[in-house]
Amino acid sequence: MQTRKDVYGKVAGLVGDSYFDWLTPEYFSPLCETAYEMSISYLNGTCAPFIEKVVTVPGVSIGVDESDLVASAISDNVYPLKYLIKPRYVDFKPVGAPANQYKPVSEFQILPDTPSQAQAGAFDIRVRGDFRPQPLLTEDTVVEIAPLAGHALALSIAALIGIERPNQGWVDNYGKMAQNAWDEIAADLMRQQQHLTARLGSPNRNNQRRGGWAYPLQGNMGWEWRGFGLFLKLI
Repeated sequence: MQTRKDVYGKVAGLVGDSYFDWLTPEYFSPLCETAYEMSISYLNGTCAPFIEKVVTVPGVSIGVDESDLVASAISDNVYPLKYLIKPRYVDFKPVGAPANQYKPVSEFQILPDTPSQAQAGAFDIRVRGDFRPQPLLTEDTVVEIAPLAGHALALSIAALIGIERPNQGWVDNYGKMAQNAWDEIAADLMRQQQHLTARLGSPNRNNQRRGGWAYPLQGNMGWEWRGFGLFLKLI
């Protein structure tokens, strides 16, 4: 996987500033972020450029009132779901319990106002879902959008530099090359997604009654996705 540092070097070669005389980090950073966000938006129109991850949020206080998992509701004020676009599965277990004690959280379009038979407490929340590629804020940040997207991103940045300098040749030539490169990446991502097997569940959702597990609605936890946050409560 390529990093922002790799992209920086490629851009320097494209614009003829291998010694970074004027292509300073301060000049490069906003152009890199702009080009990366534009590429994500472009790919989102043709395929899904998001990254599937499994993230654990430890020590969340959950009760009968809704919790939206903002940083203030999480221990150490850490918010690992910052770039979550769409959750697929959510599981929970009491803090300190082994990983095999994770139980599925019930999904709702609207969380119900039902009395809970479970006591409020601290839980570890595990979320599997689609995440937006993380921004390229440091040299070591990986270009997650695609394994070989570094060259396409470098061409996009070079075209933006052509607009700012200005240099119409860079705009036309690098812009066209960037467009072709992103089109190839979009086609490759679409082919990969066409071969994915649809997930019908996860191991802890397969007929758990056979193993002696039976989780009724009461005493469980529910989750609701509202587009701007993941909300949970005991139900």
